[in-house]
Amino acid sequence: MIAEIYHKFSTNSEDVLTGCFFGTMRYLPFRRGLNQVFTHYAVSEDPQVAYIFSSLLDEEFDFEFWKRSENGKVEIDGYIPLASVGIGIEVKYQSGLSGMNQLEKEAEVLKDEWCPEKEKLLLLIADAEEAKQIYRENKNKAVFQDVHLVYLSWQDILLGLDQVVMMSPYEETMVEDLKSLLKEKGFLSFEGFSFDQPEVNKESCWTFR
Repeated sequence: MIAEIYHKFSTNSEDVLTGCFFGTMRYLPFRRGLNQVFTHYAVSEDPQVAYIFSSLLDEEFDFEFWKRSENGKVEIDGYIPLASVGIGIEVKYQSGLSGMNQLEKEAEVLKDEWCPEKEKLLLLIADAEEAKQIYRENKNKAVFQDVHLVYLSWQDILLGLDQVVMMSPYEETMVEDLKSLLKEKGFLSFEGFSFDQPEVNKESCWTFR
């Protein structure tokens, strides 16, 4: 990650980005770290999602990278098993879904294998427009009556890092490194033009000769 921030190395691998981002965030308590990003910026038309995120009080958590289903046919980029919720995470970076029913398959595994007795969230992370489009194409599928479908853009993750509650200089360094990485990847949102206003001498601006 540091080599990429300082232009010594560059990769378009979504696995590397997944590992860098979530590998760093797992060292922060869930409630102060990832859930601050999720609560403030995750998007869903499902009205229960906001309540679920806001009610999560977990501190310690596991992040299971590239978890596979029992039959080995479904692999998800990340899985977070919490006390009352299971969160599956599908990451996209400069690539589309591997098939039209990829999210459906992941949702079925969440529902049937990994967290049948808990609330289930499937979180899609991608570039802003791609995330929105994929969400729209999948939100009305039958499996998402039982699994809450949510999306989050990389651009909003960068903004959401400002919501993380940091308790030490060490944590501040981790978060700042992630911000630098996401900016290096081009995820800085456009916030409009900024113009310096010229100073005006009010006493002379209406002087006529």
